[in-house]
Amino acid sequence: MKFIQWTNTAFAELEVLPQAVAFEIIRRVDFLAQFPEMGAPLKSRFPRFEKLRQLIVKRSVRVVYEFDENEETIFVLAVQNCRQKLPSTSELKRRKRQID
Repeated sequence: MKFIQWTNTAFAELEVLPQAVAFEIIRRVDFLAQFPEMGAPLKSRFPRFEKLRQLIVKRSVRVVYEFDENEETIFVLAVQNCRQKLPSTSELKRRKRQID
């Protein structure tokens, strides 16, 4: 089983969502511990996001995450409406660095 690590920003984005949606996101993210490659790779549409994947929840919320095979850890980097522009690669890297 893999470890799931939420960034502070992703967790804050989760907290502002309606409770039912937030619980559904948590439930779906928990599946990633067993199936870390369940989400669609972002690199097919956005080459700059080479290692990142997205999980779509309720057809309107995007969970952006990175699966680090060496650490056996899933880093949840962003939770956002699908209509929003993706954060930049530098922003997502900054979020991941802030976990430590």
